[in-house]
Amino acid sequence: MNVPILLRGSIGDDACPEKGRVFEVGSEPEGFLPVQSGPGEAPFREIGRLHDGDMLVVCEKLGPWLGVVYGADLLGCRTTILVPVEQTYTGPCDHGWVMARNVNFDAK
Repeated sequence: MNVPILLRGSIGDDACPEKGRVFEVGSEPEGFLPVQSGPGEAPFREIGRLHDGDMLVVCEKLGPWLGVVYGADLLGCRTTILVPVEQTYTGPCDHGWVMARNVNFDAK
């Protein structure tokens, strides 16, 4: 089960205007922030892992969960496009849901 990440339609604004950085998940190899297929635990599954310092783009907020896009080249993720109507993010970058408590929004 996958819950799509929505790009909100808004004239003149980026589809996903907020950037963040993963923090406080630990520096050991087993320290990571799981990326889920939906905003919650079961029935959703882990589809990726982020580590301290990884950058991401926030497209959606749902309670304590964030719908994010991430990858090696965030500029190529097509999240700064203008979207006239709400639509589902389909790529090209990885995307999923993470807990907001491990994302710092003061990231540059």
